[in-house]
Formats: sequence, structure tokens, C-alpha cells
Amino acid sequence: MKDKKKSLTSSEKIAAKTEGFLSRNYRLLIIVLVIVVLVVAALGIWSFVSGNDREEVATAVYDLEQHYNDLLLLDETSADFETAGSQLVSDAQAILAAVDGNEYAGLKTNYILGEYYFLNGDYASALSCFETVAADGSGTYFGSLALANAAASAENAGDQDSALAYYNRIWDEYGTEAPESPKALFNAARIYEAQGDTELASATYAQLADEFTSSEYAQLANARLIVLGN
Repeated sequence: MKDKKKSLTSSEKIAAKTEGFLSRNYRLLIIVLVIVVLVVAALGIWSFVSGNDREEVATAVYDLEQHYNDLLLLDETSADFETAGSQLVSDAQAILAAVDGNEYAGLKTNYILGEYYFLNGDYASALSCFETVAADGSGTYFGSLALANAAASAENAGDQDSALAYYNRIWDEYGTEAPESPKALFNAARIYEAQGDTELASATYAQLADEFTSSEYAQLANARLIVLGN
């Protein structure tokens, strides 16, 4: 027997030890295997459900946008417009309750909701929606677009100072990167001019003309500079 033990290879020794370990701990190994299988199954179910949820939300946002586009074709004084508007608000709130505001779905839904309120003349509610999008979507194209719409909402509500602040934020936060910047600078200068601050209006018009030479707003700015004697 002694000679036989000496003749065992390293592989055979490892195999013998492994068999001994398995025989002593097979129940524990079975439990561990069951747990692993359950965890993998749970992850698979979570991934499937999460994927379905995302798809449902994306579909809901798409439907909401289509609903808003259909609403634009209705007479704003009609009962159909009021009914469609109430349904749009309800659908939007349902989406927002199911998503994170920082996600695309949340930004898009709040933006559409703001557009509806603006269309309906509820500038305070529109402003609230656009402010939310500007904050949650800061640094994105939604952010600058929301600031432009917030400014328009404030101006339509008769608050020129707030509108001016929003227009200036577009330039301060996004600079030349935002497509809305030329229009924002022009509107800021326009408000300065309306408030009687022709010096600041001229400086803003000049800035616009220098930064966005090929923009239609630069041409308008140059025209205003001539009128203002600059």
C-alpha cells in the first residue's frame, strides 16, 4: 500500500482531495448553487421588466407628443380643445409620476406640458414647467430651449425683468453653443432698449453682431445699432 501511495500523481492527489471535499460539503454546495440560480433568474426578470417599463414609458411620451400635435389643430375655444387638454395634462402627470425628472422622458414630458400651458395662456404654469426642464436638463439642448421658453412665458405674463434674466442666462450658461443664443441676445437688447437703457442695449446688439455674424438676428442687431446711432 505504501508503494501505491507514493506512485500517485499530483493530479490524482488533487482529484482525491476534491472528491473528499465534495462528499463532505455537497449540501452546502447545492444550497450555494440554488442561490446562484435564483439570483441569476431574478436579475433576468428585473432586466426584462425594466426593459418593458422603459419601452412603455417611451411609447407613452411619443403618444403624448402626438396628442399635443393633434391638439394644435383644434379650435382653442372649443369643448374638444378643453377635453383634449385635460387628457394631455392627466397623461403627462402619469408619466412624470413614473419617471425621474432628469431622464429624457421626464424632460420631454415637462416640456410638452409647458408648451400646452403656454398655448392655453397659463403662463405661470408654463413657466413652472420650463423652469423645471431648465434645472433638470442643465447642460443639454433641453436646458437652453427651456430657458428661452421660460423667458417668453415671463414676458407674456408681463414680467420683463424675469424675461431678461432668462435671456441672459442662456448666454451666460451656454454661450455660443446654444442655438437660442442669438435670439436670446437680441431679445435681451430689445428689453434693455424698451426700458430706456440704450447704452446696454447697444452693447448687447454689438455683442450679438460680433458673435453671430451670419445670423439673421445679427442683421437685425446692426439695423438697431444704426437707429440708436452706433
